Amino acid sequence: MKRFLLVALMVVVAMGASCQTVVYKSQATLQWDAVTVDSTGAPLLPTDVVSYQVYIYNYTLGVADPQNVALLTYIDTTTALEQLIVFPSRAVWAAGVRVRLSDAGGNISYSPIAWSYVVADADVVAGPFVYSPSGLPGKPAGLQDSGM
Repeated sequence: MKRFLLVALMVVVAMGASCQTVVYKSQATLQWDAVTVDSTGAPLLPTDVVSYQVYIYNYTLGVADPQNVALLTYIDTTTALEQLIVFPSRAVWAAGVRVRLSDAGGNISYSPIAWSYVVADADVVAGPFVYSPSGLPGKPAGLQDSGM
């Protein structure tokens, strides 16, 4: 019995750690923290130019590789730390951001995409999330027999 309870508790904890919140909005402003260091933790150079590319994809359908931008819906590139996203249809949408770094020599490199549903990428307090445009269809009213 003790073993069963321990296994059940482990399953509940694992499920809770992987859950994400569904944010019901037909448009949303995604925000993120500024990137000031490279992948090794070294500070970016003063001549480096950082911009952010924002992507979404239908989370319910999924994609073969969420790091392959050819499979994603591109929203925009911005130097701001937020981007307004207007969702193209009613679906559950994952939102992601990657860094585009241009150095003084004109070389361009990209970070992996950080995704809203990934625990390690999401805000510690808010946790992982996906978007779903709100608006289930309204309930029909005025029901009556046609008399036929």
